[in-house]
Amino acid sequence: MMLPDLLPMLAVPASPFDSPEYVFEVKYDGVRALAAVEAESVRLWGRERSAYTARYPELSVLRRWPPGTLVDGELVALRDGLPDLASLLSRHALSDPWKIRLAGGWCPVRYVVFDLLYHAGESLLRAPLRERRERLAALCRAVPLAEVIFSEGVMGAGRAWYEAAVAQGHEGVVAKHLASGYQPGRRSSAWRKIKPGGHRPARRFPRRPAVSADPVDPKR
Repeated sequence: MMLPDLLPMLAVPASPFDSPEYVFEVKYDGVRALAAVEAESVRLWGRERSAYTARYPELSVLRRWPPGTLVDGELVALRDGLPDLASLLSRHALSDPWKIRLAGGWCPVRYVVFDLLYHAGESLLRAPLRERRERLAALCRAVPLAEVIFSEGVMGAGRAWYEAAVAQGHEGVVAKHLASGYQPGRRSSAWRKIKPGGHRPARRFPRRPAVSADPVDPKR
């Protein structure tokens, strides 16, 4: 089965808020990428359908997932637990296969996945986000890959999660309506990106806010 080269769904800007109808995830500072797992190959591409497959050969490990699986996520280079965008972009610009292979040593990449669009050939585009995230979390548990990180989040306590993420050096958070479908190539208010006005220095990953917040997904 040949999976479609979908364009990513995009978010609208918003201010911090709380809502039990939304999941709040860390906004990773990286390169947006979709990945398709087919019978004998893995394909990666970006916002303008730019081909990324050859740039990140280590992500061929996604072939361990069922053919007919398509996910959305963010490519990140982690330094002390936080995304290092400058290093990632230096690697992303490489085109020579030999230099790309060497880059796996000085700039290892992780793929933070946050949405499951097809699974084993089944389209989930119209399924609610809550179901898509549950199935993605189950896939990550069933076939754990060192190069892949499931994007966990909290439900309801968006303001506290945002403050914790920003204080600890992240770009912000993304709020996503749990009942929403996936809208390829569209900017939708079902997804809301929440960022501070100024730059914050990087420190470490946020712990869950010390508030009463029900986790949407179990810890891996």
